[in-house]
Amino acid sequence: SLILTRGTLLEIYTIAGTRPPQSGAVRAVSRAGPGGAALRLRLREPLAGRAVGLAVWRRPGSRADALLLGVEPAKLSLLELDEVSGTLRTRASFSFDALAAELGPRDAPLPVRLRCDPTGEVGLMLAFSTLLLAVPLDATCVGTHVAQPEERSSGASATDGAAAVATAAPFQRASEVAETASAVQRLLEDDRYLVAEPLLQRLQATAVSGGAPARASARALSQLPASLPAATVLQRCVEARAALASICGAAGWRLVASTERESPAVPRSSTFLKREAGLMWSKTVAQLAVPAVDACAVVRESQLFKTWYPCCVESERLAEVGRAEGLFRVEQRYEFPLVPVALREDIVLHGFLVDVSEEHGGLLVCGRSPKQSEWADVRFPPKPPGRYSWRTDVTALQFFVEPCGGAGCKMTLQLGVDDPGDACPNWLVDALMKRVIARLFSALGDKAAAVASSPATSPHAACMAANPQIYNEWLPTKIAACEASRRASARLVAAAPAAPERRWTSSLLRCFASPAAGKA
Repeated sequence: SLILTRGTLLEIYTIAGTRPPQSGAVRAVSRAGPGGAALRLRLREPLAGRAVGLAVWRRPGSRADALLLGVEPAKLSLLELDEVSGTLRTRASFSFDALAAELGPRDAPLPVRLRCDPTGEVGLMLAFSTLLLAVPLDATCVGTHVAQPEERSSGASATDGAAAVATAAPFQRASEVAETASAVQRLLEDDRYLVAEPLLQRLQATAVSGGAPARASARALSQLPASLPAATVLQRCVEARAALASICGAAGWRLVASTERESPAVPRSSTFLKREAGLMWSKTVAQLAVPAVDACAVVRESQLFKTWYPCCVESERLAEVGRAEGLFRVEQRYEFPLVPVALREDIVLHGFLVDVSEEHGGLLVCGRSPKQSEWADVRFPPKPPGRYSWRTDVTALQFFVEPCGGAGCKMTLQLGVDDPGDACPNWLVDALMKRVIARLFSALGDKAAAVASSPATSPHAACMAANPQIYNEWLPTKIAACEASRRASARLVAAAPAAPERRWTSSLLRCFASPAAGKA
């Protein structure tokens, strides 16, 4: 196979149509490839970040290769190809991102380098210019491993804490498997994917370990909901972590616009833009003076987007999977002064909720444009007819709602699409963003405010009244958990003692400064 990484995509190709060249066909072979061989795309997978390294690894005794993938800034993943389903499975993942803060800024950062030990026992990554990471690639290498800086009173660097890794080993008893399987089912019902992820990975590791626990784990994995197999859950965890890292992070973002009092329901908002790896991202953080339940209702009722979303003339819900997942379509119409034609854009989106109330004090909605093959039982509508109409594939559409207590909340909207490049310069993007995003949140806030101020005429109030189990029980419970988590975090911050000032020195400099270490 041929494996390529392009930005945030990983592609696997196979060679098809090979046959021995016939006599006298040398000239044709030189043009068309040996014997007419061709590359066939077998798999294309989105990654949680930009790929910075790729190596082939084979477990001793195995007949199949695996991939060691490096993702910036300092993540390593061990991927195996499932021949039955034709999908990639993450056998193990390592994250050393948290160690960047201790290393401090680098004047001339070196590129990330990735190597695999020829014996197949160790994977090596050079990250942050000065940090050499070594991870084991033996039979115990399963699950998720996150290195955290250790708290010390004096003189230690991030390299000393790089080995502090939590290992998820296979279960040894079938009773442990049963308890974990029940916990995973409950967590998935509550949309708490990130909490279920390490438990699910332990079940996967146990399923290939042999014995009674392995049989119990395989049975538990087969009993997951048909719409949420293990591979889907783990992929959603990847999407959610990447979304949270981008929403909560500041790296690479450029401030485009900041508004005050856009409308009574939107006291302030800030919009940011970044362009990287062939994608254009926008992020808007808005403070809403409306209850979080009402703001979530405006986002959830996708069939009503046409009543408030800028330029949206048509919206419909194509499928609903439970309370927190759905498939919908919107059509937008753009008209310009002195231009006799109108442009029509059609978008199909799939969104699902990730409850991160305990971890981040909020609710995350992850969405993107799906493929028709992913929804075999739902027929996508055709794109609008006409010369000036098209269907747009959205790489990511994410909402993050953080209840602030009382009658307010903070909402972040993040959107990722293919970057048109020079055809859409920054000055044009900035002008469009300032106009569209401001209108979007102003309309969203007004619709959410109308739920309480004009319930008799508000279509969203009618939907909320028709679904009391969702809007009077399920959603308020989740919002209450977010508020409780944020209050607990505030108490911890207020009670924490002031951190002493610490000065860090490079381990390499200390090594050469120490005579004993120098002799060694």
